[in-house]
Amino acid sequence: MLAHILALLSLALVSIATCIVPGPNNFMLMRFGMRHGRAIANASGFGTTLSCAVWCALAALGLAAVLTAWPWLEIGLRIAGGLYLLWFAWTLWRAPPLPAERAADGDGTGSGRLSWRAAFWQGFAVNMTNPKSLLYFAAVFSAYVGPHEPLWVRVAAVGICIATCQGWQSAMSWLFSTRRAVAAYARAQRLVDRISGAFLAAFGVKLLWVFG
Repeated sequence: MLAHILALLSLALVSIATCIVPGPNNFMLMRFGMRHGRAIANASGFGTTLSCAVWCALAALGLAAVLTAWPWLEIGLRIAGGLYLLWFAWTLWRAPPLPAERAADGDGTGSGRLSWRAAFWQGFAVNMTNPKSLLYFAAVFSAYVGPHEPLWVRVAAVGICIATCQGWQSAMSWLFSTRRAVAAYARAQRLVDRISGAFLAAFGVKLLWVFG
């Protein structure tokens, strides 16, 4: 039992490190918090957590084995993810700046045009097409939910994954919707949007580079 507990602690550490590493989800959440406020950022975070639950289910059903047997499926996921990130980057690059009084209200609620539902499904879609997610759930998480593991270990692994994911999303939503973050965004909206778009485009191109 001690070995299982130590393994779950290592999973928790890897999960936290995976969340911290910069990726499409983090850039999206940062921008949503600064531009649209805490409620919209939280909606995006909940969508991301739902996608983590879906990835957990896929891992439990044998994601790693499926990708090994059908490598074209991973290529398809990379293409879909790359194209989606390029489209998302283009929308950020072309996004008009908010009026200064709206961008700098700093009340943590936001007044942008993005709806809660749209933010939720964007968070879901971005994490489902995130290369970090594919790598983490196929190469790391799958080892903890295999049929040879005790049921309590599999349940604990899922709980650790979802709790880590939601905890990180909530922390990011709070941090980047504070008055200081919103005020900084108000002073450099176009620059922040285009930097975020450039990073997302880079992630998309990297995914499509599989054909290179």
